[in-house]
Amino acid sequence: MKHLLVTTTILALSAGFAAAEVTLSGDARMGIINNFGDDDTGFTSRARVKFTLSGETDTGLSFGASFRADNASAASAGNAGEVFISGAFGKLTMGDIDGAAQQAVGNVDGVGLTGLGDLNEAVYLHNLFDEGAFGLNSDPTAAYEYSTGGFTGIISVSNPDNLVGVDIDPTFALGLKYVMGDYTFALGYEDNNDSDSDHVIVGVNATFGAFTVKANYGQATVFGVDVGDQWHLSGTYSADALSVTAFVVNEFDAEAYGLGASYDLGGGAKVVGGYARNDSADTDAFDFGLSFSF
Repeated sequence: MKHLLVTTTILALSAGFAAAEVTLSGDARMGIINNFGDDDTGFTSRARVKFTLSGETDTGLSFGASFRADNASAASAGNAGEVFISGAFGKLTMGDIDGAAQQAVGNVDGVGLTGLGDLNEAVYLHNLFDEGAFGLNSDPTAAYEYSTGGFTGIISVSNPDNLVGVDIDPTFALGLKYVMGDYTFALGYEDNNDSDSDHVIVGVNATFGAFTVKANYGQATVFGVDVGDQWHLSGTYSADALSVTAFVVNEFDAEAYGLGASYDLGGGAKVVGGYARNDSADTDAFDFGLSFSF
């Protein structure tokens, strides 16, 4: 990805100097899409710019922030983007960030130019309570991360001041991840005590030559009701410029699957296409086009 340097080194007034810089990057896409539940095929396009700010103190602490230009107003209120400081003590981040469980376990690979509904993504309590169906807590979320060797531990908490007038505790989360060669093992736990909701999820990623497998499995209780389990599985095969991905998921008895491919043209341009089906809703979608990164 090419970066445009907007500002360069800023000299500190004290002895030595602290380096700071702002870089621009971006992404864009153009193509066609036939979306879930729609019979007509139409055009899809977008272009986005991202600001990445970074610096270092005289004592060696790193700090920075990032946000997209279209989210600039929300980022100024902590509802988009993120801000961090890091050093030997670890890393502290605040903003519109994933909870610790999602940071550790993540999601399996998705397909398509537009994501096609992101059916590959697991359900996390942090998203449900922060910005999803319930929307009871608001950003900024805070997270602390520490890594040593192949181990990474993360804890997070959503904003205690939920701004919606509902007396409910923030969502707490814990994420643990261990990388051992071509294998990654992860565990996540989320809890919202006031709503009697919790979630445990485990995940594993493995690479075998040109083939990568990702899988996770979780069980959740929401508002005191055992909603059952969820599992997600994907496989991606990469050969030179070509990558082919397939996924299948079952979220609390809702089933979906997808198939897609991309071809790297070089220079940040790719040809991308995919198909996804939501079996539970008896709908499907496909897209095809070009994606660009700058």
